Amino acid sequence: MNATRQAQPLTLFWKLIITLSAVVGLGTCAGLWLIYTHFLMATPGTMAVLERQLTKSDAIPAIQDEDGEAVIRETRKLASYESMTYYAAPARTSGVACLVGKYDLDQVSYWEACDYIPDGRDILAKVQDPDGRDILFVPDQFDHGPMERDGWVTLHRNLLVMPLTEPRQPQAPELLTRNATLQKTG
Repeated sequence: MNATRQAQPLTLFWKLIITLSAVVGLGTCAGLWLIYTHFLMATPGTMAVLERQLTKSDAIPAIQDEDGEAVIRETRKLASYESMTYYAAPARTSGVACLVGKYDLDQVSYWEACDYIPDGRDILAKVQDPDGRDILFVPDQFDHGPMERDGWVTLHRNLLVMPLTEPRQPQAPELLTRNATLQKTG
């Protein structure tokens, strides 16, 4: 009475079920990986403009401020817009980039805004220039599309500006370096 059962081959139905389960499982894993890498995983940010050769137009005709964060002697011109010229500069701290603004009517002073470049999707600095325009300083990997749909204008791969809706009278630029901050508070 000891009957041995032989394994029966899988029917077409079960073969399809197993294949479908494998495809759904692999598709789910691939989808979750894409979501993780796109939304949760940091994209290293870069500033290729800081790697290019220096030219004469890159020099800022300003007083060299050794106490500021930006290395002014290594600036690279990004763009000029109305009464301002914007530059990118490396900071004295590794992994930090600076936006330097030079008011065209003032021959000696400039302002700067510096921040780390942790993720290529993040804004490095959002500042207002002396004329009241909002300025965005961004890494190379930043997606300009949503900002441009909201009215921002791309002046350079690393620079966006929100044009003024009504013209303002130019204001005297404020020197936004550590010296100026210390002088104001001290």
